Amino acid sequence: MGRDKNFVSRAFDALIAGRERQARLYVERFERDYRSGNRELTKR
Repeated sequence: MGRDKNFVSRAFDALIAGRERQARLYVERFERDYRSGNRELTKR
């Protein structure tokens, strides 16, 4: 390692990692809830 990251850079990386985890969980839940492609989303 040539140089350690400063506090702001580490905080920003942690924020991005948290958002990526949250987005992955959201997509997994969406795929689980709306798996069947033939089902309509609205009841019209």
